Amino acid sequence: MLRGKCLCHTIQFQVNKPINIIYQCHCSLCRKQSGTHANHASMVKSQYFQWIQGQENIITYKKDTGFTSCFCQKCGSPVPNQIGQTTFIWIPLGLIDSELSPVQTLHFCVNSKANWECTSMNPQSYDHLPHWDEIEQFFES
Repeated sequence: MLRGKCLCHTIQFQVNKPINIIYQCHCSLCRKQSGTHANHASMVKSQYFQWIQGQENIITYKKDTGFTSCFCQKCGSPVPNQIGQTTFIWIPLGLIDSELSPVQTLHFCVNSKANWECTSMNPQSYDHLPHWDEIEQFFES
């Protein structure tokens, strides 16, 4: 069983099966929804998904095209939602507190990825958050 929650812990859920396949979608809608280069998510059949608490705190935004974004009205975290009229639930992976061991990662809409998305932009990497002084130096110039 996998457990997840929004940033303020108001909305909580569980997934009653392992998540073996994850994906990143690089389309402009997913970038705007996630606020980053891609949407990192998975999908599970609704029979394996269960709300624990907080459903009444979910706000839904739906575009005319059908693109749907559900989020916590208190902290703004994107939260799981049903994918259209399917039996699948979309799960934003950043909400999962449990360890994941996916066997496959898919990438969607790579032809529309952000032009700045490149893992080799900066050769420096950190295992932990650097001290503020070091972070500040990157953004001063």
